[in-house]
Amino acid sequence: MNNNLEWNLQEIFKNEEELENAINELYELIEKIKESKGKLSSSVDEMYNCYKNLEKALEIHEKIYGYAMLKYHKDMSNQDSIKLFKRAESITTDFSEAESFISPEVSKISDEKLEEYLKDSRMKEFEKTIRDIMKEKKHILSEEVEGVLAKYSEIFSTSENTYDIFTNTEFDFPSIKDKNGNELKMNSALFSEYLMNKDESIRKQAFESMYSLYKKHINTITELYLSRVKQRVISSKLRKYESSLDSATNNDDSNVKVYDTLLEEMNKNLYLNHEYIKLKAELLEKDKVNMYDVYVNTLDVENKKIEYDEAKQTVLDALSPMGEEYVDMLKHAFENNWLDVYTKENKMSGAYSMGIHSVHPFALLNYVNSSRDVSTIAHELGHSMHSYYASKNQNIINANYTIMVAEVASTVNEILLANYLIQKEKDKKRKMALINEQLDTIRATLVRQAMFAEFEKIVHSKVEAGESLTSDNLNEIYFNLVKKYFGDYAIINDEIKYEWARIPHFYSCFYVYKYSTGITSAIVIASKILSGEKGYVEKYINMLSQGGSKDSLSLLKSVEVDLENPSTYEIAFEYFKKNLEELKKLIKD
Repeated sequence: MNNNLEWNLQEIFKNEEELENAINELYELIEKIKESKGKLSSSVDEMYNCYKNLEKALEIHEKIYGYAMLKYHKDMSNQDSIKLFKRAESITTDFSEAESFISPEVSKISDEKLEEYLKDSRMKEFEKTIRDIMKEKKHILSEEVEGVLAKYSEIFSTSENTYDIFTNTEFDFPSIKDKNGNELKMNSALFSEYLMNKDESIRKQAFESMYSLYKKHINTITELYLSRVKQRVISSKLRKYESSLDSATNNDDSNVKVYDTLLEEMNKNLYLNHEYIKLKAELLEKDKVNMYDVYVNTLDVENKKIEYDEAKQTVLDALSPMGEEYVDMLKHAFENNWLDVYTKENKMSGAYSMGIHSVHPFALLNYVNSSRDVSTIAHELGHSMHSYYASKNQNIINANYTIMVAEVASTVNEILLANYLIQKEKDKKRKMALINEQLDTIRATLVRQAMFAEFEKIVHSKVEAGESLTSDNLNEIYFNLVKKYFGDYAIINDEIKYEWARIPHFYSCFYVYKYSTGITSAIVIASKILSGEKGYVEKYINMLSQGGSKDSLSLLKSVEVDLENPSTYEIAFEYFKKNLEELKKLIKD
């Protein structure tokens, strides 16, 4: 097998001796960090030394944890790897406990003194971190109250944990039958697959089977969800936020205006989703689509097998608008063990990219020669290139970017790939299938997640206003949103009112809107790259290079993505409209 198809973990540590030396060095730094406890307000020297030791410790810890995790994920049955990973987790706990005093201690120092510290040129590389703590000061409670909240944190997560256990282990869904009368197993994992089946009977049965259990247990799930909402509402009030939404967006490095602008622009452009649903009905030769028809792609064609070398070249060609420097680094990644490519027994499933600041990013794939795998390569290399540029230009503290920008680079790459495949495809049926796939992705990520975000905002607002909500209230709120979002060419089946109850992300309050803002940002950036706007690619790479050294909204504004401005969303909806019109034209021709 080609040596470039697997990670070379010796790039992190050449041997066990090097690993052990690193662990010893980390614990020496941990002791030095502990020595700074209670002294950060005494002098800028103390604070600088503490942060410098923290920076060195983070570098070493990332290598240790990364090495252990990657080794474990290559073969999850290997007992030595399991032991090493458990050891790395224990080291992480020791490190976290040792450095946990830093932020609280800095928060107790007056702003005047911190401003004096920041005048010292040595503190420049830690300024963003210090200013973030200063910004959060007013939301930090007394040591006693913080201690109580910390002790209750495990209890606060009980509703989410109970929901996960309940719906994943105790839901036994009624089986369904194929056209020959054979019984088919039904579970949450198979549900999505069944909804894409060309056989309407299978789609309908799966839909009814899924929601029969959520309907049966809706009162229990309502109590679990509302207890989570109430906990967030109470803790946000205690921390002097204006609302739970204000608290959540603040923690995201975002704000309420971003959230509200997304929903306002979504509502102005719902007609596009209605048009898409109308087209879906026409393709299914129906007057209206049922809720269980939404995910079936009538235009899909048999996927051809794509060898890895062809996939690599496709990704390189598709991302060529990113410029020579970017493409050269992609080639370097392919040729220098950044990716662990093929699926193997006992290898971690799925895909991810993990940056190791002082080495390079490592991307996990499970390549099986499908077209979806090509998109996964582009996606994960988007993460990898973001990590590469950030690590190259920032210290480890400033290299870490927030969740507001975390999925942007990966999605930009996916859009560039999709655009490339659509443009070069000569076969009309395949071209239509590719455009439809692109539309489905945007609808699922931008439109559907915005609908979820609107549901959350309504529910939290009602709880904050002191309203007592029941399962009927939540069902009605959700049902009315589905009617609004899907329009006149959809049959809003009664079962859909229970859909909110099967969305686990609702327990991570106000999480889903970031999917919508993420794909919006990516569409704007990809559109500008494809337009060939002079100097734009350089601007974008500079944004990637900033890592987390600036606040997320400012980083996005540096590439002309202003998530507080309606015009940003208009570009995304225009892109959706352009693809929709092209698909309609191809169908008609």
